[in-house]
Amino acid sequence: MSETTPLPELHQSHMDSETLAAYFRDLEACAEIFAVIPKMGQGYVAPQEVDLRLGKSLLESGALLGLQIRYRFDGSEWWDTLIARGGQIRITRIEQTFQ
Repeated sequence: MSETTPLPELHQSHMDSETLAAYFRDLEACAEIFAVIPKMGQGYVAPQEVDLRLGKSLLESGALLGLQIRYRFDGSEWWDTLIARGGQIRITRIEQTFQ
């Protein structure tokens, strides 16, 4: 019998513009950012990194389909994926345990 490691819990929500602005302020003030990876188009797009402020600007302007932000907060590593769809931003957050 083999042991399987349970998958980390996913958290999903939609963000309005005020919540999105507060989210980016909190990241800048409280988190150690590792990577900000834009999703420029449909399907696989070779990853490239941008800084947090440029990623925010591109997402808000509609130039991106999404953005993945990898960061450390309160001793844990988190990966947040923001997807722009239908005038809304959906966030999916997962704690990376790498065990």
